[in-house]
Amino acid sequence: MTRKSYLGKYLKADPLLKWWLVLFCASAIGLGAIGVGEAMSGGSDDGARLDAAGLDERAAGAAPDNKLNVSQLPDSSFIYDITIKELASADSYMDGQTVQVTGEVVGDRILPELDSSDCWVMLQSSGEGDDSEVAVYMPLTASESIDTYGAYGKRGTTLQVRGTFNLACKDHQGASDLHSESVAVVARGSVEEMEFNYMRLVPGLVLLLIGSLLLIAFDIMRERQR
Repeated sequence: MTRKSYLGKYLKADPLLKWWLVLFCASAIGLGAIGVGEAMSGGSDDGARLDAAGLDERAAGAAPDNKLNVSQLPDSSFIYDITIKELASADSYMDGQTVQVTGEVVGDRILPELDSSDCWVMLQSSGEGDDSEVAVYMPLTASESIDTYGAYGKRGTTLQVRGTFNLACKDHQGASDLHSESVAVVARGSVEEMEFNYMRLVPGLVLLLIGSLLLIAFDIMRERQR
């Protein structure tokens, strides 16, 4: 009774202490309840692992062909999406790599032999102010998709070519070329109407006139010296 009376006096004297005791008791009860729940469920992490294992088993049962082949070799092949300008200045690292370039067909189709099933075409960079080129070795059937070869007054067909780049091709006397595996048309060619500008003849006519006058003056001076 004495202890209770002393405790009651302290609680009446300091009301804040009463609320601290209530908060402490509530925290202890809450922590105890959480501990009991963890003990009964066997731990939340274990449950998660069990659920994941169960899902893996169900997935494996639903897709029996989805198995890991431990003897499969890694595939390190990939494609370089590169510009013709970069390809023209490529080093030995790019030799034998699978690359993909886009450019305008210029010049003409070249057959290495009369009865050949392959041909050569020149692919030029489409960048403004860049005339870098790469020789593309492709099947003759693939070149049939080219409707226009770039020249003066003509815009060649734009192709996207994927294939193997050879820095020094052993099959073509060490030439740097691209052996195509896939050829796709990006844009059709076109013929540009070139209007004749007569004003471009003026500088040439002026120079021709000056030259004629100088020639006549020289001939007159030579005649006077005789």
